[in-house]
Amino acid sequence: MKLGAIDVGSNAIRVLIAEVKKPLGIWQYSKIAYLRLPVRLGDDVFEKGKISDAKIDRLVEGIKIFQSLLTFYQVDAYRAVATSAMRDSTNAKRIQRRILKEVGVNLEVITGKEEAELIYLTFQLIQNLKINYLLVDVGGGSTEITLFQGNQIHAAKSFQIGSVRLLKNKVKAEEWEKMRTWISEEIVPRNPQKIYGVGGTINSVHKILQANSNEPVSLIQLNTLIKKIGDLSVEERTLRYPIKEDRADVIVPAMEIFSEVLEATGLEEVEVPKMGLSDGVLLDLYRDKTI
Repeated sequence: MKLGAIDVGSNAIRVLIAEVKKPLGIWQYSKIAYLRLPVRLGDDVFEKGKISDAKIDRLVEGIKIFQSLLTFYQVDAYRAVATSAMRDSTNAKRIQRRILKEVGVNLEVITGKEEAELIYLTFQLIQNLKINYLLVDVGGGSTEITLFQGNQIHAAKSFQIGSVRLLKNKVKAEEWEKMRTWISEEIVPRNPQKIYGVGGTINSVHKILQANSNEPVSLIQLNTLIKKIGDLSVEERTLRYPIKEDRADVIVPAMEIFSEVLEATGLEEVEVPKMGLSDGVLLDLYRDKTI
């Protein structure tokens, strides 16, 4: 089945088209097309509480491009979801109505819990994953942390700590403390064996380190890289490292979030499966269409 997913995030919007099958109960997943556009909705929301008309125009144009791709590839079905920036924006409903009217796309604003559950579905693509593990999704506006035991969600929480929000100095000290306390009380006593990190920034870190596909990123590597590029300008970062401009300014804040989580849990490295919300949306859509 050919399916599409639109993900409207705080830093960028993206569309993913893939062929999804499940013969004999085993997932088969083949990506056909992917496009990411750096709209940066979080810039407005975390500063002013709502998305500006200029950003809305860019978002609508981006969704039109995505709709054209979905039509071109003749997808059987698609789903569009929005996360932290739209969750926090006071004019989100007006934006949803405009997108539906002008483009015909029903954009759903999902909760942090729904976001974590969709990302969890991507781990069905990893065979024989029976350990207790922590899933950490660092986005532009929020960080979702979920503990899995026996492939069941045991604890999950969303924190208003994200790379764009941190870049704008809009993360409160008490939110950091809330995250550390929750990890200490809910996560550490249950001894997760691994942390899996999702989100575009940890994928970029993996690329910068030139790590093998199955090689984790260590806490030492994270902290070393934070120091190495922290004082560089955005232009210097893009010249020295394989990262795009819209990722270059948020990469340090995102690494700091992962570093905080690792230190709070006492674990020393984060696995990078290079899967995310868009992948989860496709798997959920397939499940919905085949039940």
